[in-house]
Amino acid sequence: MRKIAANYILLPGFELIHNGYVVLENERVVEVVDTGGVIREIPCLEFYGGMIVADFIREEIVWQEGDHILEKVRDCYSGRDGKGLAIIQGADFSRFSWMKDTRISKLR
Repeated sequence: MRKIAANYILLPGFELIHNGYVVLENERVVEVVDTGGVIREIPCLEFYGGMIVADFIREEIVWQEGDHILEKVRDCYSGRDGKGLAIIQGADFSRFSWMKDTRISKLR
């Protein structure tokens, strides 16, 4: 079992979570934990700065500076789920806006 935390989590079938974590078994999401905004130390908890999203959006969304991240990700999720996670980093998360230096990487 693997636990991965981030500043934000937005996965298919779940609401946006701030400072929560994802529980994975066999690379599948089995739980998204809403910590109420406070991440506590948990054995083997990995933390990434940014937003955890489904991995398939790396190839399905074409990003431009100023794009609203939440809208584009939610539109892409419509009626889907997927295997694997990715992390969006370097965005303006106060506005959930894609910036020139924003990147998205597969979480391994």
